[in-house]
Amino acid sequence: MPVTKKPMRYAHSEGHTDLCFDDTGRYILTCGSDGDARIWEGLEDDDAQSHRIGDRVYAISYKDGRFFTASDTNTIQAHTFPDGAPDGIVTRFTAPVTHMCFSASGTHMVAGASDFSVKMVEVETSSQKVFTGHKAPVLSVAVDTTEEFMASSSCDGTVKIWKIDDQSCVKSFDLLPKCNDASVSKTLCRLVWHPKSGKLIVPVDKEVRIYERSSWEMSRTLKDDSIKEVMSIVTFSPCGRYLAAACIDGAMLVFDFTTGTCIQREKHEKSLTVCALAWNPKGNHELAYCDNQGQLGVIEDVIPEGQVGVPVKVATGNQFDGLFDDSDDDMLIQASNQGKRVADVEDDSDDDLTVARPKQRMAILDEDSMDVDSVSKATMDSNIDDSVSGRYSPVPARQPVYAQGPKPTPMQKAFQPGSTPVHLTNRFMMWNSVGIIRQYNTEEESSIDIEFHDTATHHAMHLDNSLNHTMADMSSEAVILASESEEDNPSTLLCLHFAAWDSSKEWTVAMEEKEEIKAITIGTGWVAVATDKRNIRLFTVGGVQLEMFCIPGPVVAMAAHSNQLMVVYHTGTGVPGDQCLGAMIIPIVGKRRFGVRGCGESLPISPKSTLSWIGFSAEGTPFTVDSLGIVRMLNRRLGPSWCPVANTKSHIKGKSDHFWIVGVLENPQQIRCIACKGSTYPPTLPRPAVGILTFQIPLCELTSDKGQYEEAYWRSHLLSGHFDYWAAQGLAFEETDKEDASKPSRDSLMQMFALACKSDREYRAAEICEMMPNQYIVQLAIKYASRLRHLQLAQRISEIARRKAEEELAQANENEDEEELQEDFRTEMHSAYNHVETEWSHRNGRRNADEEDDYQDQTRDQEEVAQETPTRVSGPMLSMNPKKEITPKTVLLPSSGTRKNPFKLGGSATKTTPASSKGSSVFDSMTRNAKSKSPVEKSPEDLKQKKKVQTQTKLFPSKKVAKTESLEKKENMSSQASPIVQEKKRSGFQLWMEEHGSRLQEENPGIPEADMMSLAAQEFGKLSKDEKKDWNAKAKGETITTEDSDSKKRKRDIIDENSQSETRIKNSTKDDDSNLAKKKRPLLQTTNAKLAAFKKD
Repeated sequence: MPVTKKPMRYAHSEGHTDLCFDDTGRYILTCGSDGDARIWEGLEDDDAQSHRIGDRVYAISYKDGRFFTASDTNTIQAHTFPDGAPDGIVTRFTAPVTHMCFSASGTHMVAGASDFSVKMVEVETSSQKVFTGHKAPVLSVAVDTTEEFMASSSCDGTVKIWKIDDQSCVKSFDLLPKCNDASVSKTLCRLVWHPKSGKLIVPVDKEVRIYERSSWEMSRTLKDDSIKEVMSIVTFSPCGRYLAAACIDGAMLVFDFTTGTCIQREKHEKSLTVCALAWNPKGNHELAYCDNQGQLGVIEDVIPEGQVGVPVKVATGNQFDGLFDDSDDDMLIQASNQGKRVADVEDDSDDDLTVARPKQRMAILDEDSMDVDSVSKATMDSNIDDSVSGRYSPVPARQPVYAQGPKPTPMQKAFQPGSTPVHLTNRFMMWNSVGIIRQYNTEEESSIDIEFHDTATHHAMHLDNSLNHTMADMSSEAVILASESEEDNPSTLLCLHFAAWDSSKEWTVAMEEKEEIKAITIGTGWVAVATDKRNIRLFTVGGVQLEMFCIPGPVVAMAAHSNQLMVVYHTGTGVPGDQCLGAMIIPIVGKRRFGVRGCGESLPISPKSTLSWIGFSAEGTPFTVDSLGIVRMLNRRLGPSWCPVANTKSHIKGKSDHFWIVGVLENPQQIRCIACKGSTYPPTLPRPAVGILTFQIPLCELTSDKGQYEEAYWRSHLLSGHFDYWAAQGLAFEETDKEDASKPSRDSLMQMFALACKSDREYRAAEICEMMPNQYIVQLAIKYASRLRHLQLAQRISEIARRKAEEELAQANENEDEEELQEDFRTEMHSAYNHVETEWSHRNGRRNADEEDDYQDQTRDQEEVAQETPTRVSGPMLSMNPKKEITPKTVLLPSSGTRKNPFKLGGSATKTTPASSKGSSVFDSMTRNAKSKSPVEKSPEDLKQKKKVQTQTKLFPSKKVAKTESLEKKENMSSQASPIVQEKKRSGFQLWMEEHGSRLQEENPGIPEADMMSLAAQEFGKLSKDEKKDWNAKAKGETITTEDSDSKKRKRDIIDENSQSETRIKNSTKDDDSNLAKKKRPLLQTTNAKLAAFKKD
């Protein structure tokens, strides 16, 4: 059969890795720089036994039911197999051991270390011999099969041959490049002795040198034209006929030691350095190897069947026992055993042979389903040509040709996102945004620790894992655990509902017979369980069974967020090396949709990769991560479809480093993960620190300004898409949050537009304007294009702005119609309950009254802002004259409900009677007086004194004053005149605007003033009731004076009339004041006494 090289798999972290087989050839033992020793039952073993040895393990070997490790403690430790329990220390060095091996008898171990020494230790008695003479760290050691000599290589460039009895060096070769440490050596120089002839085999440069025993002269070399780099390792097959060699560039070759020819050539799939090579002791067909990145690989069928070094009898009866029918081939077997040729067989035998051939073809067809004619013909021809007398044939038997079809890719097993593998002794069962669940599974303890990030959610818990739970998930409401079935115990789901308000905090449910739980997850108020029967079972968090449904293939993983359930499953067998996955996202509670989003749609992952994590962001968007570090998110705006948004591998420092995902945030844009140096999963102790990675969409030309602006825009656009999903689901959110999230995308669009204009790409600039979200940003683009003299572009952009304005207006009208329809529907549905008064209705009434007050305050603030806006005309607000305080009920509002412009001259509205003209002059004089005595120019003491005098005057009004007052009332009620100066108190909104206006302008550059005031009103309306009261309290007692724009125009026209009116009013005021003074003069004391005497009488 042709050579089969299986895909390599992760075994240890990056660094030097060593391996060996056990005596049966069933298990592969490996060690690496992560400090672990692992026992693999074949390359496909996904549950290898792992034993912690130390911080680093440099070498491993197996002998007689025990395995031995050399760690950074400078010792060689024995361990029981396969438990890995310590079984004594063999020997110690003063530096780390670099290589060790056993003698052929297994009684002695030879080891070399970085302290320049070599030791030979008798395993049973621990007696040892020390060989000194190297001047640098030892690279490798090897013992002669007769245990007479020992060879060693060193970083000093020498290969020494020692005589074991007297520990003397009998020969030294200077063959290797020199260095000061084994870790930087270009070659490991793993030399070996021939198991039968006792020749020494040394890999030197690009060839293998063979030295004769005793004379130590080089007899010959093994070379091949495919060797391009230095050879580092050589090892013999169990039969001793074949020599395997490995180079530092990943090339692996197999030589026929007898003929010296290379019969097999293989190459590492990534051209990495092979640092360990071993034959399976139970045959010549399997070769295992490791590279310096900690990966393990196996090559099967290394030696062709016809070239095995064991003599093979050809054309014997035993070879045909499986091909012929027992009832028909007796004569053929007898003839074969007697050594007769087929031509001498009698006619009956020929007939039997002819009859047997179709049966032979049928047997081959049933077993291999190959070309039966060619296979049968080749087999029968060889039987006829070769001798059947029982002698050995030196010519290898012809081999049938097998067509190699694609091998199916093993399906990925189900896993829990946020958990580490089950076979680990200490592992994370779950790590998410709520907390951490750890599992400890040792001989002394089997328990589960639950820790919450926010202790206000719940205190930490410690549970006894007597039911052997292997799966877990947690939320702010409950913790769920699941166990597999064991003997008579079915697979069980356990829920710890700590948020329940009753005393029952725990419930369990068992699955049906022969139904295993493969994945679990928990959402808001519900739990989902996936089984091997392809069922998805739903429960409430209190234990009520809900609907159940089926998925098309075996489950891979599940995740939940709020009311969303995401299930990933196998949809079939993918192309070689790829997984064929599908995903569905289902709303479990709340606003359900007919049909399942994503049902039957494939889930994309990178080629030759597996799924490593799925979940939801904190905002509710699905995300996935594959084994190559590609992070993808669901883009609901396009399809929906999956878009790559990050690559964690771009942030690693070493090839064996990984990032273990914990969670994802869209606002702020963060990928929360744990950096695993030299491993795939983080250790439980010490507690790893969570790091943050950034998003980056892999667009083209990211080094250019154009590519960076485009990437920033699409990244911001994608990561703000959850607001649209929230709106579609009827979820409430702050509009300011959406504006803040979309602000970077608007900035990126303007930068892209500016770059296109500067590059004279007007068509591209117009395309960018089409991507702008509203007309206001397009207006900025028009101004920028006009400033750069791109007039044609500005004209085209203006058309885009006009179209966007029409679309926005139509959308606004449509939204208003929908809101009115919804309001009318709600009013009609609840009209029957409006007249019912209950205890709850009173509470709701008080709450509605408070909401109405908040609404009125917000409306009042918006009206004040509207008065400040230049695009609107403010209503008339008159400054009160001292004489008007006596009748405060007089409100200067139009008699009709509509607003009119009192300043407009001409037309029917301005035709007045002489009385109205006279009233107008009175208002003019009042305005002039008010203007000359503006409160802005007076101190607060002067204002108080003025108010006192006014109150005194109101007690005794004169007839002229009363007449003037009546004219004013008449003028005000007819709305034919308006004051020129408006005097009002400053509002709380105005004070708030003065303090926060600059901030709003910085956050929203280029927005018109009208929109700025509207935005300010919205933010002020979002303040709490107490905050609004504080601002209004600050505004009390302060006044501002505003002057209408038309007043300046009218001053020049009516100055003479005002002066005449002012003179008349002053004269009348003097007469009234004199009369009032006379009336208010107090009586003398004598006069009062005389009057009292009259009263007595």
